[in-house]
Amino acid sequence: MNPDMWRNVLVTALAVNALAGFGYRLYRYRKGGPIGDVWGQAILGLLLAALAAATALGAGWPRWPALVYAVLFAFVVMPIWTLGVLIPLPPRRIDYAFTALYWTTLLVIAASALLL
Repeated sequence: MNPDMWRNVLVTALAVNALAGFGYRLYRYRKGGPIGDVWGQAILGLLLAALAAATALGAGWPRWPALVYAVLFAFVVMPIWTLGVLIPLPPRRIDYAFTALYWTTLLVIAASALLL
């Protein structure tokens, strides 16, 4: 496959992941969630945006931090979040949609970082 395609997929997945995470944290804040989650996701979103921008500009190194991020969040952070936050909520459709989108983008980030 064309490396430019995987670069575009990685940039898009990083952007979608950052926006989905921030949007969801704002939604949860409006429902009584902690402001610390919003700030934490904002900082993470800026880091992901920097990785996306560097990747879009042709740098090769951002694929490795993106891969580490995807693996760490898919295997550590999201399972803990699912057990500690999602299940006790009780979850609504938006919670399930966010979880599915976030996990999907993590898988796409990992795959595209490896295939780039």
